[in-house]
Amino acid sequence: MRGRPALGFAVPLLIAVAASGCAPSRVVLTGPESGRAEAFFADQSAAVAFPVKASFSGVLTPFARDAVPFLAGVSARSPEEETVGLYDPLGRGVLFLANDGRRIEVSRGPAADLADFPGAESLESRDLSIARVLSGAPGYPVSGGEASRDRDGAWSLSDDRQTLHSDPGRRFLARASYRLPGMTVEISYPDRESGGAPARLSLSIRGAGISLRRDEE
Repeated sequence: MRGRPALGFAVPLLIAVAASGCAPSRVVLTGPESGRAEAFFADQSAAVAFPVKASFSGVLTPFARDAVPFLAGVSARSPEEETVGLYDPLGRGVLFLANDGRRIEVSRGPAADLADFPGAESLESRDLSIARVLSGAPGYPVSGGEASRDRDGAWSLSDDRQTLHSDPGRRFLARASYRLPGMTVEISYPDRESGGAPARLSLSIRGAGISLRRDEE
């Protein structure tokens, strides 16, 4: 019959299509590839050279409110000596973060009232480096965790404090999630093309969005 060869060809094709549609979106890694994935993210962290000093222009989009422009700067001698300042567009200090590697202390600046910033409590940082995050590297030290490979080839590594994702070409950190007490911080690096300090950052914290653009040095 003329129809049988066509049917015989179509059946394997349909099976292949169905199998690809059911393929897992993430494969947990074991063995050498798992070690290479962990080493990749550890190298990203080690590539950040301290001291770190950088400035940013940004926009805060609070939940159900208008966007607010601001300026920011980070100065870090080490992961245990980090200061971050947020300023209004005129350069007046709104709030300051001091991170000693254990806790992040929050203090109000002289323009806090003008910006309607009421203040915030200190936060356990547990070895989180803000400077590394702003430099496009893992915020927490990389040591173990579950390594996996996404469908597009990107690696990811997850433990109880952070989940890290590479780009599909495994050249740099593309996005990450950090689990702090009472909150999860999501960060991505839009349009990143190399392992250097990213030009743009996008953060999501408790429903608020923050976009940052790194100033040219």
